[in-house]
Amino acid sequence: MRILYLNYSGSTIQLMRVGDIANGLRKQGHEVILKHMHWGVARQIQRAEKQKADAYATTKAPPSAKPAKTIPAPEPPPRWLRILKGEIRRSIANHRYMLLEYYYFLKYRPDFVLVRPGPIWSIFITATVLGQKMIWDTDGPMSENFQYAWNDLPRYYLKFEPFFVKRVKALTVISSAMKDYYQEINKNPDKIFIMPNGVDSGLFRYGIDPAPAIERYNLKDKTVIGFMGNLAPWHGLPGLLKEFPALAEKYENVRLLLVGIDIDWDNPPDGVPDKILAYKDKVLCTGRIPFNEVPIHLKAIDICVLPYPHIDFFYFSPMKLFESMAVGCGVVAADIGQVGEVIREGENGLKFKAGDYGEMRHQIEKLIGNPDLGKQMGKTAAGEVREKYVWEKTTRAIIDAYEYAFDSKKK
Repeated sequence: MRILYLNYSGSTIQLMRVGDIANGLRKQGHEVILKHMHWGVARQIQRAEKQKADAYATTKAPPSAKPAKTIPAPEPPPRWLRILKGEIRRSIANHRYMLLEYYYFLKYRPDFVLVRPGPIWSIFITATVLGQKMIWDTDGPMSENFQYAWNDLPRYYLKFEPFFVKRVKALTVISSAMKDYYQEINKNPDKIFIMPNGVDSGLFRYGIDPAPAIERYNLKDKTVIGFMGNLAPWHGLPGLLKEFPALAEKYENVRLLLVGIDIDWDNPPDGVPDKILAYKDKVLCTGRIPFNEVPIHLKAIDICVLPYPHIDFFYFSPMKLFESMAVGCGVVAADIGQVGEVIREGENGLKFKAGDYGEMRHQIEKLIGNPDLGKQMGKTAAGEVREKYVWEKTTRAIIDAYEYAFDSKKK
């Protein structure tokens, strides 16, 4: 099939997932035409292509030769003015989107359009006028975006989501928690398809060689506990940092590898407990690294920890879970949401009650004392990822959604 994939997100962080979905569909034999509608994202991609660079920048910027001057931040304008300016920009953007949508629909004549939505309304008007078949893909409820990122949007945008969810023929979501959330709005679970995040099967493989990372961080003959992410509270890293000193005190050869993080030990940020400062020589921070180097860093980890705290609405589908499983890490993960659904105790990983970091430390110690168990679970986990959680497998949910909504032969 020919699929027109329209990404309206203004976040470059989402570029990788959007690209992976497109490639997963292509590996199934479909033609996918991917268009980034947000002008800022489209401009960054064009600039990166000219420079033959990755639009999703994951490398650290080089240090400045001169210390940066401290410039006081200007006083922000009042919220009403920010909202007014934002509404003017969004109105212009939606009218621009409509012109592009008409052009793309008429030029490419897709079998259906796959939409990654944002605070927009243009696509629903255009698709309705032209009778275009549409599937909606989302990885987070709009209410969550309002809480964390869209503070300057008027609250009436929250009404867009239930309006569109009720009218779209089918949609894909990343987890069962999200399906439950949208089912409360729509009351029709049949049209909601779960498409968990996945991994690039060409990058994240069981048999990759971790030697470059082991040599770079002097990890030979060490037991490496690892974490990938950042210090955002919902990642739970402070809980792991709190428990690591007890592990470092008990096990001389233990190291903690933090992938994607750079901690200034002279001015530690919030979330870094004082007690760990005495063990900072055993904590290795990679800083931000190119994404194609992530697999060898994960492969250098013996015990990969996902230390999520308790979160009432844990709707996420953590890519780092599937990535660490894919390379064969021994996984110790919080029993919460999709993580708890995927990990089976003692078979493909170990679990602990979310937020109970004493239990987490106990599970880590199990694998320190029995490395063969971690290796066996890692091998099992890697096989499961190849079978279920590579993008060419997970994106099958999009085709299932299309067939449910529009293929009368499949009904």
